[in-house]
Amino acid sequence: MEPIDLNTAIQKSVFLLGAGASYGTKKTRTGCKMSGEMFDALQNLLNKPEKNEITDVEAEAFRFLISTLHYQNNWRSLEKNSKFEFKPNIEELALVIRRIKNRENYLPYPITGNWADKLIQLESKFNSENNDADSLFESLENKLKRKLLLSWLQINPDSLSYLEPLAQLMSAQSLESPIECFSLNYDQTIEIFLKNKHEVHPYCGFVSGEWKGPKTKDIEGFDRLNLYKLHGSLDWVRLMDSGTIKIRENLQDEEEKDIDQRHDPYLIFGHGLKTFSFEPFSSLMYHFKESLSKRPYIFAIGYSFFDPYINNLIIEALNYNEFSKLIIVNPVFGPEDIKDDESRVLSEYIEEIQKNTFYSEMPEFNMQKIKGTDRIRYINVGFDTFLSEHFLNNGKGLIDLINEYEIDRGMEENPF
Repeated sequence: MEPIDLNTAIQKSVFLLGAGASYGTKKTRTGCKMSGEMFDALQNLLNKPEKNEITDVEAEAFRFLISTLHYQNNWRSLEKNSKFEFKPNIEELALVIRRIKNRENYLPYPITGNWADKLIQLESKFNSENNDADSLFESLENKLKRKLLLSWLQINPDSLSYLEPLAQLMSAQSLESPIECFSLNYDQTIEIFLKNKHEVHPYCGFVSGEWKGPKTKDIEGFDRLNLYKLHGSLDWVRLMDSGTIKIRENLQDEEEKDIDQRHDPYLIFGHGLKTFSFEPFSSLMYHFKESLSKRPYIFAIGYSFFDPYINNLIIEALNYNEFSKLIIVNPVFGPEDIKDDESRVLSEYIEEIQKNTFYSEMPEFNMQKIKGTDRIRYINVGFDTFLSEHFLNNGKGLIDLINEYEIDRGMEENPF
């Protein structure tokens, strides 16, 4: 078979970015914290809560929830004979807070049972000390989303040089097809780098600051990267009266008063949500599903796989196309001891997440098993190394990798 070119390699690939993609390098950090680091940072803040505008009752509630998540994750690890080590992260904490706030039944041990009395005591104490309308767990959620998250995702613009290979590939004369990229991150790392260093703009679904949806045709003013944020972005806001989604910097003066404060910023914080039935999330998820079905090579970069909804779409795409591949790019991933049969071990790890009642209210409906063998490849590097090895030199590394898979596919289809 004929070797493929850059455009064919891009057309066959879809990229999914998790928190690790915004990390930067060990030597030069972007400033963005990963989910586990946010969890650790919160624990450190609780040593001096008054400096972070956290009341004593809120601090006590945070400590209680943090201790339950440590218990829950350790229990899950021990259940599997410590084959897989699970560690708590900030999105799990956000999920638990939301469930308690909404009085949902699906809570991890030891919050359930007699331990729930502790929650009632904390709420009662909070109410006696505060006259505002927010409940304790509404207050905790607001502090995480509107104060702490913003500080944890602050970017150092001088530390984004690791993204240079992406910009070089976007400017390659031989590239005609846009790079199809989806992100679970809220930060603006990629947008800021491309705008400040190269004066180029990825297409994120917005034109003149207003939501237009995934690109269906050429739109002037945007370059060869489609960057769709599946969980929202720090610069998105929703207007109260119209429900319009806008980019903050494009707001008119009169619109500033119309911002829905519950959705400023407009993002989905914490996994486990089923809020994809309205715009822009419904269109984004549909487009993600469609891209996965059409592009056989799925690159999951810096993604922890703790979102069963996203996992369902990936597993469904893998099982639908017997020649599709899931390429996991991450310097540290789930099973720390991956043996030669990495595809089987990683499949088992993802299956355990899909079965878990903590991440899904109805895990029995999740896609769990990845059919076939050797469907997953693990590349044990960070996003920076992946970009330099696969995007430089007009994408030579990416072309070589896709060619390797295409040759294997050809041999399977025509063994003689």
